[in-house]
Amino acid sequence: MALVIVMTTITLLTLLLVDIQGMTTTSFLVARNHRDRIQAEYMAKSGLNLTRLLVANEPAIRQLISPIYQAMVGRPPHQLPVWRYADAVLRPFCDYEGTQSSSIGSDFGWDTSQGLGKTPGTCSVVGVAENSKVNVNSPLIRGGLEARVSVATQTFGVMGGYQTPSPYDPLFDGLDADEQRTDRLDVISALIDWWDQDTEKTTFDPGSNQVTVGGAEDSIYTSFRDPYAIKNAPFDTLEEIRLIRGVTDEFWDTFVEPDSTNPDSRKLTIYGSGSVNLNDTPPEVVLATVCNYLQDQPLCSNPTESSKFIQLMSTARSLFPFPFFTRSSDLLNFIEGKGGGRDLYPTLVSFLGEEHPLLFTPVEIPDDMRSKLDLAFVAAARIIAIHSTGRVGNAVVRIRTVMNFHDRWSPPPPNAGSMPPLGIFHYYRID
Repeated sequence: MALVIVMTTITLLTLLLVDIQGMTTTSFLVARNHRDRIQAEYMAKSGLNLTRLLVANEPAIRQLISPIYQAMVGRPPHQLPVWRYADAVLRPFCDYEGTQSSSIGSDFGWDTSQGLGKTPGTCSVVGVAENSKVNVNSPLIRGGLEARVSVATQTFGVMGGYQTPSPYDPLFDGLDADEQRTDRLDVISALIDWWDQDTEKTTFDPGSNQVTVGGAEDSIYTSFRDPYAIKNAPFDTLEEIRLIRGVTDEFWDTFVEPDSTNPDSRKLTIYGSGSVNLNDTPPEVVLATVCNYLQDQPLCSNPTESSKFIQLMSTARSLFPFPFFTRSSDLLNFIEGKGGGRDLYPTLVSFLGEEHPLLFTPVEIPDDMRSKLDLAFVAAARIIAIHSTGRVGNAVVRIRTVMNFHDRWSPPPPNAGSMPPLGIFHYYRID
């Protein structure tokens, strides 16, 4: 009996020990994951704040680079897209060990610098100019019918409306989740009617690139399983586009957010002024904006010429990793094949040869369209999306922000005054 009692006691103590060990291990893992998560969040905040500091110092960086840039292009830069290179510039702060093991660390002496290498994890940054996307929100610099026409033409172009046939046609052929058939023109009307302040329906005619307003706004939202009303005010977040009729999951994954971890994959924005950044915008969006005004030109009506334009601009950006256009007239010269020896088209002709198959045929821009195209493009960015990701152990925290750095914009009351050097937040989210 003594042996049985001893064996039973040992068994109970063993079970108790195993239970205590399990609880202790679980508590330890939870505490460690919580610690890693907090550290990863602050690594992401560090990457975000360092990027804001980098953008705030862009004028000083531009002043240093200006002589080299002017020697290559023949004129000073209007703005340097420093946010594009934030991840590489900030790597010694975000990934010290990776920098130390690379040739960059030896070349710049990061391995002997003081105060680096004390972080528990790494961070990475992606910066994107919001005006490199097509704006579907109420434009900041336009109003009335002009604002509607600007949004309608650019959105119709990025959706492939000016291409026949278009690779995006299948997206608008079937029924959406609410059993409604919504084509391109319906989506465009719904986008505009969402943010305009009247209750009249907007109708876009792509043949004349004109917008008419009349009749009651579409009340289709009241027939949904979960009915709601049209907002009649500007979009506040990108996710709000989900409420627009015809915006299916396929539409979202194609135009709005193809890759949630990479803001550069987006084609649409709600933070644009209405003018497109010609240095950061994808060539497809540049072409769509141009073709809003030059539909009958071979560059827009001939798929071969359109493909050449896109490939040539992509090739030029890979060959010259700096902003080649300092003003919108530089892009117009590129389209017309004009300019001096340092302009882009003549440079590419001398580099590739006059008969190279990659060169598109220049077009002639009518005088009445030149002024409109000049207003459709800008060479600088003031509203920038910054995604910063912190990693510590198995914890990954991503901070998604949209920052305004425009020096002519001042915060509203009670914080009215001058723009802070590090910008202000339009959007802030932690995932």
